[in-house]
Amino acid sequence: MKKQLGMGVGLVWGVVAAGAIVAGAAAVDDKPAAKIDAAAEKALRALASTLQTAKTVSCEMTLVMTTESEGMKQEVTTTYGFASEPPNKLALRHKAGMVGNTVVCDGKKMFVYVGARKLYEQKPAPASFEELFQSNGPMAGNMLFIDNLLRTDVYAAIMESVNKVESAGTEKVGGQECQHLRFSQEQFDWDLWLTPGDKPVVVRIQTDMSKGFEAMSAQMPGMKPMKMTAVNSFRNWVLGGPLPEDAFVFTPPEGARKVDSAFAAVQDDEEGEAPGTLIGQKAPPFDLSLLDGGSLRVPDPKLTNAVIVLDFWATWCGPCQRALPILAKVTSEYAGKGVVFCAVNQQEQPERIKDYLKKNGIACPVALDEDGKAGTLYKLRGIPQTVLIGKDGTVQAVHVGLLPDLEKKIRAELDALVAGKKLPVDQE
Repeated sequence: MKKQLGMGVGLVWGVVAAGAIVAGAAAVDDKPAAKIDAAAEKALRALASTLQTAKTVSCEMTLVMTTESEGMKQEVTTTYGFASEPPNKLALRHKAGMVGNTVVCDGKKMFVYVGARKLYEQKPAPASFEELFQSNGPMAGNMLFIDNLLRTDVYAAIMESVNKVESAGTEKVGGQECQHLRFSQEQFDWDLWLTPGDKPVVVRIQTDMSKGFEAMSAQMPGMKPMKMTAVNSFRNWVLGGPLPEDAFVFTPPEGARKVDSAFAAVQDDEEGEAPGTLIGQKAPPFDLSLLDGGSLRVPDPKLTNAVIVLDFWATWCGPCQRALPILAKVTSEYAGKGVVFCAVNQQEQPERIKDYLKKNGIACPVALDEDGKAGTLYKLRGIPQTVLIGKDGTVQAVHVGLLPDLEKKIRAELDALVAGKKLPVDQE
């Protein structure tokens, strides 16, 4: 199995670890002071005061990351719930969308849960938010801007590495009147929208990373042009209000394993549990609901002597967008020969999937892997991931990413499997 371009667990960590981009590079001692107009400074000082004096803070956040390259557009959406209480209690919980991490600090212990791998680590709690982000920044993620909003000096944290800030007046965001500030840094530009008044809170942050990628392209001539934007929307802010008793309680999900280091464990999984190790083994069993009703079971007595093709995918994944129509078309032509196809969607809402299929004229069975368990069983490292299961119920092929000759490859493999042959184990 040749490794192809895919989007998988690496993205889960990437969305979090990429926070260094949004937070800015390390400050330079002789860097000139940032230029900031009076209106922008007044708004930022008010925001800092609001957050630094709040005894508790809670809100919800939705992060949408959009990547465009070579005419392909990929969009990833993740929603989190957040709560904090000084000096060191924090809960950043993944709630919906692309699998994300959960970080909970109860004041004495800190937990990091990686949903994509169903594993977590536990360690002593840092003494303060400052210590937490200094030692665990990639875990919690500047991409969500939370790091800046919990600092002892919020204003200084936001302004670090900023060259220029200017007020862009007021405008409506989601029907709400907001103050709009524009920030410029060496590697990227970003915009911040705040509620008006003396006690503002953040409504939206939008970051354009084009300058950073242009700089990288200049240093790496072979790098393909890329545009990436991150939009983080905040809602349901509560400042100083009572929090639920379990706000900072972490209960490991059923089946989650405890590890010494979540990051190291993910790396080990990526290196040691490649999807190709499934080849020759009985297909891992699962039972998933279908988008249009009913269920898909593997194995299933009704599918005895059938060749099964599973395509693990998501609507936001560019390579998936190109692979799914091909797989749906080819497998439909083999349906009369005992080939069963199902697109196993990764943790997206049914309405979003239906809209996507209708818009793109794709007709095929879709199974809903709502909690990612099937993806974990099939050692998902990137999507699309296509799995072919032979008539004997064993995995015969695993393809990660978009194969350049996908249609030709799948047809050849289906011809062999329909004839009752086994595929050569030389795909790695």
